[in-house]
Parts: sequence; structure tokens; C-alpha cells
Amino acid sequence: MFTIRFQTIRYRPDLSVTIRSDVDGWQNDLGGVYENDAWIFRLDSARYAGGMFFKFVLEGQYWMEGGNLFLQPTDGATYTYGPGQVVFPPIGELLVENGFIQQRFFSPNLDPNHEYDVIVIGSGVGGGILADQLADLGLDVLVLEAGSYLVPGHVGNLPRQHTLAPRVDKHIWHLWDDFKVTNYVNGPGSAYQGGQGFNLGGRSVFWGGLIPRMSWWELETWPQEVRWYLEDHGYTLAEELLKRSQLDSDYQRRVRAELTRAMPDYVVMGAPMAVQHSQPQLNTIPAGIFSTADLLMESRLTGGPSGNQQLTINLNHAAVAILTEGGRATGVLAHDLIADTQRTYRARAVVLAAGTVESAKLALLSGLNDPSGMIGAGITDHPIFFTHFALPAGAPLHRADAAAKLLLQHRDARTEAGPPRSYHHRYNVVLELGSDFNQGRFVDPEILGAAIAARGGLMLCELVVLFDAPLLNENGLAQPGPSFMKPVVTMREPPISGAEWAEINTLRDQILGLLGAVPLPGGTLNLVRAPMGGVAHEVGTLRMGPEGVVDTNLKFRAYENLYACDLAVFPSSPAANPTLTLAALALRLATHLRSVL
Repeated sequence: MFTIRFQTIRYRPDLSVTIRSDVDGWQNDLGGVYENDAWIFRLDSARYAGGMFFKFVLEGQYWMEGGNLFLQPTDGATYTYGPGQVVFPPIGELLVENGFIQQRFFSPNLDPNHEYDVIVIGSGVGGGILADQLADLGLDVLVLEAGSYLVPGHVGNLPRQHTLAPRVDKHIWHLWDDFKVTNYVNGPGSAYQGGQGFNLGGRSVFWGGLIPRMSWWELETWPQEVRWYLEDHGYTLAEELLKRSQLDSDYQRRVRAELTRAMPDYVVMGAPMAVQHSQPQLNTIPAGIFSTADLLMESRLTGGPSGNQQLTINLNHAAVAILTEGGRATGVLAHDLIADTQRTYRARAVVLAAGTVESAKLALLSGLNDPSGMIGAGITDHPIFFTHFALPAGAPLHRADAAAKLLLQHRDARTEAGPPRSYHHRYNVVLELGSDFNQGRFVDPEILGAAIAARGGLMLCELVVLFDAPLLNENGLAQPGPSFMKPVVTMREPPISGAEWAEINTLRDQILGLLGAVPLPGGTLNLVRAPMGGVAHEVGTLRMGPEGVVDTNLKFRAYENLYACDLAVFPSSPAANPTLTLAALALRLATHLRSVL
């Protein structure tokens, strides 16, 4: 008998570490025990007497990086490996957890004979709002979420991960890179760089909180019935739910006035945010940035009809297929990742709300009837350009202790019918001054002091230009096999014209010149194109419209009771950040389902 010892305090149970070797054909996992801060593997000397090449494996799927290790074991010997010798790649797959909070507050219903009114697949902005509203309306709702309980709300409401350097970062959702899952592969020529949020609340736990309305010209290609709903009262209802607010301060008003005076061709307004502030007359505590993790968690914690009475949430349930009979959906086949078994759930209606990539994947896996032939087609993310810059001490609008966030839109932005359809000034501009203080939260005064010192007197700022874009039909998503295989995404960048590029560069020069901007250390003032999918604005795989996959009620055309409610239904990729519009569509679908069930 000889012993292999992997000394580690990082990979303790409930993570598992095993060994695979060439002697066992690199197939069998050799298990060990965790003792005294190390994984201990006691192996038969005779079996490995001829020597062994081996590697440590994390969670049965992550092989250690680097070349194979080799041993010519001696009976009775102990061979020790440390963290410097054994390095695993970052975990990039869906995490399966079943901790105390998940067990206590999200106890699943595993009864296969229970028929729900509605099953909602996904708990992000579309699915989370829809499920909560349906339960409030008295319908019996089951949410199937592939991920687990991660945090109780938006990560911006938690202690932040600050960057102590003169660099603009998105600390409001900076933890996204630590928790995102890349559940797709890119096809040839594809430049998609998005990720999925498999957790309670989905990507609503990681977003920037900006909620502009789509302008009339962005809605021109949308179905008239939906356009009228949004402009009539849909946006107002969604803004009430998301707690729309605007930063208001002397500094914000001063910046807005300066820009309005200097840029008469643009409407300059405070950037609308989904940030709930306190109500002084009630002495309440601010709720912070909206997320459906907050929304669903509060409902689960609260009894009664407006709380948890009609709402069931089964976490770590990955939907595998929509079950159908003829023109009706009858339920969902899901893989219970905790029990490692498949379960069937039945409902009078089913809603796909798993995101642009995952909903299309599930529709393809289910072999749904597709009269339009458009399932998976047209996945598009609009062009986004940005620059990070600084205002030095002495610049006219420099303030060490203030922030402003503004939205600019050209007064003559419009679209003209084609073909081909022409666009004029088809972009929104978001300007942040003092970006580290916008919705900033510093708990430790020493960290605040260090952050201020690290700036070296600079005010950190960002300028972002977001374009409207039609769906590109040559883009698409394909599912190459069973559910464990990742979908293949082919996404190319929507073009902008040379005139548009010149226009936004002139705009940049005008704004930065007015502000007296300077580059950040090691940077430039050039506009940089953001990676596609980087801020989760990809849309279109289940598009809405007369020739699309779903109708104006978001119902699949070939089915009586199957719906979609996420960014996949968008028939274009708007300049406006899409969350507010999706929230309004979710509220509309909830009202529709109540009327037909």
C-alpha cells in the first residue's frame, strides 16, 4: 500500500477531488478521504508497481492543468502534492448546491401528479416577474430554475468588489465574472461572448439597473398591439414595479444644464434607474437595485395569497424537454440535479423564460412544431461603443465627491420605411461622471479612503453609445444533440455605417471637449466596441411578429398553451437597455394568462 496526498484547503468537501490514471484507462475515478487538510488516496502497490501516469480531477469533470504526473510507487511511501503543483481551471459549469437556506425556504414540490396552472422555466427578469404576478393573481405556479440559491438579491446591494486603481469598473455587478456560466460554443466566424446566469434570479442578480423606455422609432418594427400597450400603460406599470428613480443632486442638475446648453440637438435627461430609495415618511429601508431574486425571495418568505401560497420554486431543476400532445403543452421533463434523476411536471400552460440561448435550446431539444422555421434564427446583439476617461482636478465639472448619470437622445432620431428601412441617429448615449460613486456603496471607511487615494485626484467617467439594430437572419443557434451538449451560436456583429461611425466620434469629441476629459493612465479616449453578449442584451431566437415564432401574446403559433417570456421574443435589438421592456411584457403576459386559464 502507498499513499498519495493532495494538500489543499481550497478544495475541501463539499467539493470532491479524485484521481484518474493510465493504469485504469483514464476512466475510473479513484476516491479518497479528506483528512488533516488534505485529500488522501491509499492505493494498492502491486497494481501500480509498473508505474502510473495520473491526474487529479475536480468534481468529476475538471482535470488539473498541465502535464500528467508520474509515480513509480514504493510500498509504504507517501507522495505529497501541494497547491502549486495541482491547479484546476475555473469552474465554468452550473453549480449544484442544497444549503440550509435553499432547504429551508425553497422546499421543492416533487409530486408528479400535481397539475399546476402554469410552469415557468427560468427565474430571471421575464420568468421571475411573470411567476410572481401569476401567483398574486391566484394561479398555481411552479418555477423550474436550473441553478441554485446564490444570493438573496442583486449583488449591488451586497458589499462590493472594489478596484483600488484609477480604472472604471462595473462594481455594481462586478461579481458576474465569478458566477457566469458559458453554456454554448461559438460556430465558425461567431464572436459571441455572453454567459448564462444559472441561479435564483438569473441575470437580474447581475445587471446595471438602467431602464430607459424604447422610443417610438425603436418600436416601429414591433407589432402594433404590443407597441400601443407599452406606450399606453405598459411602461408605467413596469416602472412602478422596478421602482424607477433618477439621481437628483445639485451636481447632476449642473451637468445636465451644461450639456443641454452646449448640445441643442440632443435631449439630455437623468438616466432612469431601477433603484428603490427610502420613503422618509415611513422610515423604511431602501430596497436597492431591483432583481427577481429579491422579488421571489420575499414571496417565499411571506405567507398568504400575495406571498408563497400559490408559488412553488424548484431549484436545481434543469428543463430537458417540453412535453406536448398535438397542439398542446402538457408539462415539462426536468432533470433534478440534486437527486440526479428525471422528473415530470404537469401544467395547463408552460412558459419558456430561460433566456435567449437556453429557451431556444429547449425549444429545439423538444422538437417543437415550428411553422415559421425561425426557432433559433436571428440571435443578435446591438452595437455598443464606449470609452473610459477621467476629469482631472481643475476641469470645470470635476468633483471628488459627486456623481452624475445622464441619458442623451438625438432630437431627430427616427426611422423611415424601406425597403431598405433607413435609420437616423439610431442610438442612445449614457454618460456617467464619477462612475465609482454611481450607486456606490462603501462599508469600510478605509476602503473608501483607499479608493479615493488610488484615483490620484481623477474623477472616473464613462461614455457609452448603444445602437438600435434589426435582427440578422444569418445569425442563429443550433442544438447539435442531447441536452448535455452545448448549443452552437453563430453571431456576427451588426454593422454601422461610416457616417454613423463619424457621427458618434464627433459626438464623443464634443462631450469630452466640453468636460475637459483626459485619458486614464495607460488608456486612450478612443471609442471601443463592446463584446457581443457582454451585457446580456442578445435577443431574437424566438422572435415575436406575424412571421415569427410567437404571436403578440407571446404564444407559440403551433400550440394553444405554450409561451415565451424573455429577450428571445424581441423582434429587434433596441438602443434602449431591454430590461424595462421585458418587465412590461411579463406583466402583460400575466394578465393574458389569467384571462385564458
